[in-house]
Amino acid sequence: MKLSMGINYSGGFKEAVDRVVELEKAGLDQVWIAEAYSYDAISQVGYLAAKTNRVEIGTGIVNVYSRTAALMAMTAAGCDYVSDGRFILGLGASGPQVIEGFHGVPYEKPMQRIKEYIDVCRKVWAREEALLLTARLCRFHFLQAKEPD
Repeated sequence: MKLSMGINYSGGFKEAVDRVVELEKAGLDQVWIAEAYSYDAISQVGYLAAKTNRVEIGTGIVNVYSRTAALMAMTAAGCDYVSDGRFILGLGASGPQVIEGFHGVPYEKPMQRIKEYIDVCRKVWAREEALLLTARLCRFHFLQAKEPD
């Protein structure tokens, strides 16, 4: 069993990271960073990775509307690299009030979109010669793709 906690933004992010550093010494296994209005989770993953040594760092969650699937895969690979393999990618749909109201993107077919992002991430991380993908929502301009059935 693992012990985990979410970062609490009240009191300041850097102060929360200082608490994580101390809790890591006490045996904390995982820490989760949520995206909130005005703050992305990815920047904070890098900061946490630099300040900690063992604790796994996860996003809880990054939405599948504000980044392309390929960028999500690249970003996650970068987070995993700078954290020495301690990164956990938490994907989610968020909700229409954030996606449409804040990001200005239509909130359509969230479960299908998450499924396609998972597929793209796994294929990008596998580093196969060509990304062959059947996708209804994700579009690729420079990758070999099959049309959906």
